[in-house]
Amino acid sequence: MRTPRIRTRFNALAGGLAAVGVVVLLTIGSGGAASAHDALESSSPAAGDSLTTDPGSVTLTFSDELLTLGDDTGGFAIQVVDSDGLHYESGCVTIEGSTVGTPIALGVASGYVVSWQVVSSDGHSTSGQYEFDYEPTTLDGAHDGLTNPPVCGEAWAGEPDGTPTPTPEAGAPAPIATASTPVPTVDSADVSETTDAPSPASASVVPWPVAVLLGVVGLGVIAAIVVLVLRRSRGGGYGAQ
Repeated sequence: MRTPRIRTRFNALAGGLAAVGVVVLLTIGSGGAASAHDALESSSPAAGDSLTTDPGSVTLTFSDELLTLGDDTGGFAIQVVDSDGLHYESGCVTIEGSTVGTPIALGVASGYVVSWQVVSSDGHSTSGQYEFDYEPTTLDGAHDGLTNPPVCGEAWAGEPDGTPTPTPEAGAPAPIATASTPVPTVDSADVSETTDAPSPASASVVPWPVAVLLGVVGLGVIAAIVVLVLRRSRGGGYGAQ
């Protein structure tokens, strides 16, 4: 009788099919975990704030510790521009764990856009922006913005003579905007984030579309083997008449 042998072969192949399915799910799951970037959890000033006094700095806090290489802050930047596209940040950034900040010196009453770029704990570069309003009760002490993004240690709105800021950090931040680029208008309470391509350290992760394709191919191969075995078992092999 061939029934026990057929059943044994079928059970073995079914087990292999299930194993392939588990591998596919694990691969997709690992790819999804690797694509999770640190999210902006809070900021000061916050998105949609309406201020009457200059806060003197912008501070951003993320969901996990940011990735730095010693004192190199080349992958980090915070820029603050008004409705005319003038810059009011110092060009220097300070990073402490999951928090990054920069000194600012605001000008006249206006809507201000904060644009930021950081390196997540997973090695990916992520960026975003939000807007707040500044409505001072007096124009005394209003600073003149710069047309171009300032370089850390050089002249900026708060230090026109180029005197270094009290807390400069080594390394100039990577530019994330230019004077010729219009400042985008966003809803006052809206915060948007984007992510760049993964760094070389995370490039070895299999993209989930490739994992799905490999899983489908594997399932097709196993299904073909199942059909072939059943036909041979019922017909007594290739040589059966």
